[in-house]
Amino acid sequence: MKSTITELLPLAVVIAISPVPILAVIMMLLTDRERANPLAFLAGWICILTVLVTGAILSGADSVSTTPSKTVAVVFVVVAVGLIALAIHEWRRRPRKGEPQRIEPWTKFLHTVTPARAFALGVGLVIVAVKDVLSALQAGALIDDASFSLGQQIVAVIFFVLVSSLLIIIPIAVAAAFGERAVPTLHRWRQWLERHGRLVLACLFSLIALLLLLQGLSVLV
Repeated sequence: MKSTITELLPLAVVIAISPVPILAVIMMLLTDRERANPLAFLAGWICILTVLVTGAILSGADSVSTTPSKTVAVVFVVVAVGLIALAIHEWRRRPRKGEPQRIEPWTKFLHTVTPARAFALGVGLVIVAVKDVLSALQAGALIDDASFSLGQQIVAVIFFVLVSSLLIIIPIAVAAAFGERAVPTLHRWRQWLERHGRLVLACLFSLIALLLLLQGLSVLV
């Protein structure tokens, strides 16, 4: 089981390093409904990740941790090209030094969001992120390949989902533990993400694209 957990960890980290969901949670924590909405968002995030991983396990999807087929290799290259385009897009839209921080239009929605919409937002931000969906499906395939018992599969799924959600759980836990004293810290985190979030995404997309290209081209060339 230890080797499978080791393989699951980087997949979970790829999902966890998602500036937009983290920023969304922090901003919800700074609104009037600072408790209900972040928890609803977290619930939606956890539910969809659990569904994706469990679905991959139940479907018996093959892991691509070994040498992929030519069809899968082509998909890898296509996805890599798309991620490179996204990386360039995020890089070009990053705030320049000395430039005032932009207020993203979607953040205004967070000030009036209801718990039901926060739950849907948690689900939606996973679904629209290719890296998150692919990582969750790959995690399910790895767990299925490991031939675990039902109990071990449950433990592996819980581990993966918790690590994937860690950077969303942390600000919620900080706000719950420190109350009003956490507000300055949350504001600092929000400002950092608004300033550097696009740069983080550009680097992450580039890294994933490089890994997919190397794996795909190793089969096609």
